[in-house]
Amino acid sequence: MLTDILSPAHRKVFYAVYAFIGVVLGAVQVAYATVNAGQPVALTVALAVYAFLGTALGATAASNTPTGRHVAEADYV
Repeated sequence: MLTDILSPAHRKVFYAVYAFIGVVLGAVQVAYATVNAGQPVALTVALAVYAFLGTALGATAASNTPTGRHVAEADYV
């Protein structure tokens, strides 16, 4: 599991970097679409690889999510 490899702090940085890359790729794609320019093949490939890796990343994150009762669900008297 990812918890055995990376600490929560490292995973947080990893997820933030992944999200930042997604924002950059999306912004570049929007820029090309805005000026009606053809999208470079490299960008198309990068977006496809990013989406493919996102599936694995999401599955890993979901498998490392606690399933117990959340603190917000506690019964307060």
